[in-house]
Amino acid sequence: MYFCDVRMNTSIQALVDLMDDPDEIISRHVEDQLLQKGTDLIPALEQMQDSSMDEPKKVERIGMLLTQLRYEKIEGDLKTWIESDDKSLIEGLYIVSKYQFPELTQTDFAFKFAALKDAIWLEINPKQTSFEIVKIINKVIFDHFDFKKSASYPISPFDVYVNSAFESREASEITLGLIYSLVAQSLEIPIYGVTPLQGTGPFMLAYLDKNEILSLLDWGIDNNGVLFYISTSNKGVIVEPKRLKEAYAEKGMDHLKSCFEPSPNTVLVKKYLQEICKSYENTVQFRYKVKHMKDLISLFQ
Repeated sequence: MYFCDVRMNTSIQALVDLMDDPDEIISRHVEDQLLQKGTDLIPALEQMQDSSMDEPKKVERIGMLLTQLRYEKIEGDLKTWIESDDKSLIEGLYIVSKYQFPELTQTDFAFKFAALKDAIWLEINPKQTSFEIVKIINKVIFDHFDFKKSASYPISPFDVYVNSAFESREASEITLGLIYSLVAQSLEIPIYGVTPLQGTGPFMLAYLDKNEILSLLDWGIDNNGVLFYISTSNKGVIVEPKRLKEAYAEKGMDHLKSCFEPSPNTVLVKKYLQEICKSYENTVQFRYKVKHMKDLISLFQ
């Protein structure tokens, strides 16, 4: 097996060297041959790139191949995720995040949520009301961990990607909401993201009425099964359903039912991609990535 791997790597090495052939027909043919080998080629190319750091041209050639092959892997993984029955939100976000951070492992990605989860778990108990639980979550996320909505404009891609937001503690509205809801759900607290399918409505969180107390509150409207909403862009302030619907009306936005109910994970991941794409469009050095983002978004059509 080792002999076969060495022989395969030698063959790949020879093809990589030929990519620099002055004859453009040959170099393009070689590149096509390498790309046809598919994403299984990624580990060998990564190893080759690491051992060629003193050869800048070769590193650049390998980097170009890796960029394309990594994208193809993400595209394939995202297609599989969309077609799956589970459609785990954290898995979908991880797949997308791998585009900007190819070295990110699924374990490391999930681990970033662990400290938040543990800190909240230590402070909640079954006797607390939904309102008290949200107050605790807000204290942990926005006070103890000092998460805040990014004030930068245009928004940076690193404020949108979940894993980098954990490092800076500054995040876009949707990223704050995704982090908040994922941590809550990991503790079996029924908080879910809500985003309009179309348009520019706010990204909100919905606390579902799992304990059937809506009739006691009598908000006075059809609540779509939502106890109340949470605005992470305002440090987790609670928003009554009636007030949210009034805000939509005041701004002339659609009153579709989907605007007030938890969004499917496919919609949330698509929105995440759209926000990343927008941040790339607004950042000169990342505009070359816009096409890839739009192609990934098109998978959801």
